[in-house]
Amino acid sequence: MEGTEATPITRFDFRAPHKIPPGFIREMLELHDTFARITADALTRLLKVPVTVDVIGAEQVSYDAYVRSMPNPNLITLVALDPLPGSVVLELSPQLGLILVDRMLGGPGRPVAPRRPTPLEESLLATVVDHPIAALAETFAGVVDVEPRRIGTELNPLFANAAPPTETVLTFTFSVLIESNAATARGLVGVGYPMAVLEPIDEAIRAAKWSETRAERDATDDMRAILAEAPVEVVLHTRPTALKASDLWDLAPGDVIGLDHRADEAFLMSVEGTPLIAAELGRCGPNLAARIGAWR
Repeated sequence: MEGTEATPITRFDFRAPHKIPPGFIREMLELHDTFARITADALTRLLKVPVTVDVIGAEQVSYDAYVRSMPNPNLITLVALDPLPGSVVLELSPQLGLILVDRMLGGPGRPVAPRRPTPLEESLLATVVDHPIAALAETFAGVVDVEPRRIGTELNPLFANAAPPTETVLTFTFSVLIESNAATARGLVGVGYPMAVLEPIDEAIRAAKWSETRAERDATDDMRAILAEAPVEVVLHTRPTALKASDLWDLAPGDVIGLDHRADEAFLMSVEGTPLIAAELGRCGPNLAARIGAWR
């Protein structure tokens, strides 16, 4: 229409992932430190050599971008976290998987070129993957009770239908270091959480934090009630006065000592040895009293 300004058009990419709050990502990273530790311990016992697992990053992407970034073939296991909806993607790089199988069969576990595993190797890899799957239960212990369950495996990432293509996925990447006298090998493990899985986890984390805050508040109130009835020592102090040692020797009952504290100067009141209050000395009935002046 004439006389009206044109409304600017803003581009919107419907394939762009929904933004996940940074605070939630940090909390998930802390939880996955537990996942890394438990997985490392389990693989160390399985392979009889030291294994180190470390979180090296987190990223949020669309599911379509996530699976297209994976190599093909890839060792993908779809895991349900009962009773949560959806499924989690557990990714094991082919090179790392073949190294683990070689170690299990008594080999040195030297790095190999990526290739599709044989049926026997796939069977052995299923045993290996059981350990990080089990670690997911302890990862979320104290936040939400889950029972991880394998629901499928894929070698081609494009056939791993864990979420719609445009759904946001929060992915975690872990480095795996296998150390032995024969060879040292490295590889990657990844875990991807679609939004269908993340939303109830987020709600559980919020509920857990609210419960902790309430418990802390109740504990603080209890502590205040206890401290309110605790007796404390209150002492009034004059300004220090210097005397000669010879003056002390000659003191007798009835002598008067002149203090360096002026008559109109406030006294310093300490509570349990900590100077806190300026006070004026006075009388309340038959007893001396201190009138509070100001906090120091």
